[in-house]
Amino acid sequence: MRLPHLKPPMNSHTMPPVFRTEDGPVTPVASFKQPADIFEALFQSIQGGEKHVRPLLDLVPDSRFLGFIEVGYALRACLEDKSRRDYLLQRLRPHLGVIIGTLPASIQPHGMLPKQPAPPGFRDLEQIGDDEIRAWLIEDGGLIYGEFARYELDNLFDAIAPAIRPGGVMVDLGSGLGKVVMSAALAFPFQRCVGVECMGYRHRMALQRLHNLLVLAERGVAHLPTPLTANAPLTLPFGDATTGSHLLDLASRISFVESDMFKVDVHGASLVFLYSTCFGPLMDALADKLARELQEGALVTTTTYALKHPAFTLLHYFPAGTVAWTNVMLYKRTGKLESLPPADITHPHQPDADEWEARARQDLDAMDARAGTA
Repeated sequence: MRLPHLKPPMNSHTMPPVFRTEDGPVTPVASFKQPADIFEALFQSIQGGEKHVRPLLDLVPDSRFLGFIEVGYALRACLEDKSRRDYLLQRLRPHLGVIIGTLPASIQPHGMLPKQPAPPGFRDLEQIGDDEIRAWLIEDGGLIYGEFARYELDNLFDAIAPAIRPGGVMVDLGSGLGKVVMSAALAFPFQRCVGVECMGYRHRMALQRLHNLLVLAERGVAHLPTPLTANAPLTLPFGDATTGSHLLDLASRISFVESDMFKVDVHGASLVFLYSTCFGPLMDALADKLARELQEGALVTTTTYALKHPAFTLLHYFPAGTVAWTNVMLYKRTGKLESLPPADITHPHQPDADEWEARARQDLDAMDARAGTA
């Protein structure tokens, strides 16, 4: 069962909103008596993606991740060899601002690097430069998967609903398994919702989830006691009025693209969604890309990291613990690019190196203890 719709903040003078803090109890939809039942069944069908199994990367000569795997193998070899851990920490220490967490995810036991031994010709860490390590750490952060819980996405949709206009195109850069794209297509009267994901296995899972969604939607429409027509009045979950074509044309309004987010032109987007918690080192480049491609008036939502570019005006800031577990920002693209001042190029937060090393050594000790009891 969906939690009741909550009114979002309309301006800074309204009372603070009361956001959801957890998912409510879920009652599976047993029958389709009205369109609201179809919406609820569809929302339920796309939950749980954060628990998916991450397959290992392919160790094949033509893999686009071969360079990433080589550097990862060199770092992991130092992690696994206790006599080389001091050297590993020494090489990571200059790059703390681009490491997500304490130790890079891919070199840990749960990481996505292949488990077989390194092939002949792979370099040791001593042969790999600092620039390569930094680039590897940035890419490693981008491979980490995360998504909003349902209640957090509902909070976000409540918060941005007043700024959404009928029509337009929503684009999710780093769309993963497609939860946000499909949820937005259900919740709002967008003309199209597009997901862009660089990881092939996630893209394929999103396509499968979309197929399942469309099959369920077709079954729900077919079982309504009164046939749903294209012109029939329909109220969307977040309050917008539309027509039955919103559900009937669902297949034509959702698409997924397997691509690098920097290679996709988003000039036609009216809303860009970024679950950017792992994009810290990329935010300046992303802000510049969006500033140059988006039309004035387009909206951008980010998590954790701000868009520090003069082309964007902050409309709303939601601190961690309100809309979601992390802070969420809503921006509008404003101003002529050529008349704006230069972007404020910033640097990610740099943790205290000694505190980081202490945490890293604790994590390594804990890792050894788990391995000893396995």
